[in-house]
Amino acid sequence: MAQAPLTRMEYESTWESLDQHQTPQWFQDAKLGVFMYGPHPTEAYWKKHHTRLGNLNKPYTEEQFGYRSVDKMTWDPEKIATLLEEIGARYIVWSGDSASIFLAFPSEHADIEGSEFTSISGPGGNDPNYTGELAAAVRVRGLRFGIYRNYLHPGENPDFLRTMFEMIDTYQPDTLWLDEKKFSYPTEILKGRELLAYYYNHSVHQDEVACEDALGSYKVPTIGKELVHGDWYRKEHSPPATGFSKGYFARYERFRPYTSNRRHPLDKKTETNAENFIEWLAQSVSHGGNLEIAIDSASDEVFDWFRKELLPVGDWMKQNGEAIYDTRPWYDGVPQSVTAEGNQARYTVKGNVLYAILFDRPGKETTFPKLMANKGTQVHYLGAEGTVAWDQTDKGLVLGLPAGDDSEVPGDFAFVYKVTPAPQWVDE
Repeated sequence: MAQAPLTRMEYESTWESLDQHQTPQWFQDAKLGVFMYGPHPTEAYWKKHHTRLGNLNKPYTEEQFGYRSVDKMTWDPEKIATLLEEIGARYIVWSGDSASIFLAFPSEHADIEGSEFTSISGPGGNDPNYTGELAAAVRVRGLRFGIYRNYLHPGENPDFLRTMFEMIDTYQPDTLWLDEKKFSYPTEILKGRELLAYYYNHSVHQDEVACEDALGSYKVPTIGKELVHGDWYRKEHSPPATGFSKGYFARYERFRPYTSNRRHPLDKKTETNAENFIEWLAQSVSHGGNLEIAIDSASDEVFDWFRKELLPVGDWMKQNGEAIYDTRPWYDGVPQSVTAEGNQARYTVKGNVLYAILFDRPGKETTFPKLMANKGTQVHYLGAEGTVAWDQTDKGLVLGLPAGDDSEVPGDFAFVYKVTPAPQWVDE
């Protein structure tokens, strides 16, 4: 295990202390992640567990969970880690439990009398350490590994915090997602500050971990809007903002593995989602956040379907990732605008370089009404050789095309101009 830095802070379980922790740079640089729901127990194992607890009428919802039951999926952490590389994701968030109580890792507090927690049992008595094996496969590739847990009421589930502390100590998650009861009770009841202090204090590199702002009902007024505590907040089912974010966020977008009636994804042909994901990525990065694409553990057939649909995202990132990775919002200008031709534009910056990401293929001329170029400006189109002709007119900054021919413009889905040095935003 890597050595901890020489200077460490002992965080106290108070907001005054915890709020001193800063959102780590790696999280702000990564931009693209994958959220993956882990395996679900078999129907037989589900019924056995709930019968032991006296929940004789607890249904096993086949259409909700059955497609990712452990007896229907092929467990291959190397395949998952390879997918991350193929699509250009820099981290994964892995579901540490299923249906709140079936842990995806062996635990001292699972499968013991009186505990509601149990470790997911693989088919044929095979009990892989899903969390540990995937963490190893991801990290050996230099990628980050995060964990999602359903936050339960510690009073109603006495082993909950114990399993959280055990998980933090064992797997050292780089980022921590939370759900279930996270907004249902005050943080004093959920012991949210105690959990966050433990996470920071027991992480080897405490300045490099990032926890979701989801530690109690204090968050309800600002859900999807701004950061209050922790290191980032979640955007989910919320309209995209037009201005800069107040604090860093992660935008969660579900890659639906089923149609509206929750059928198997291969029961119905589905158009590629790559264009949506790329536009959501540009929207998130330009406004101060990451995009996380949520998929499922599944059979080889379904996983291969996910992979096929997501590979175009990786192809786009190979050409245009320079405008995404390690960038920041354009605080000297605006996050978004519309060209004179009606093309939606999103802006990112890296040093003194501005990237203009267009959602429609540019024509022979693209006019940015409020941009004013500096003397000596050079413009490139990502994926093409040479420079692009430009002209500063009374209508704004006008950019041409590589070789002046729209048939030469490479790429799909979104199209990126690189302007050096960054122009000025003139808001008259």
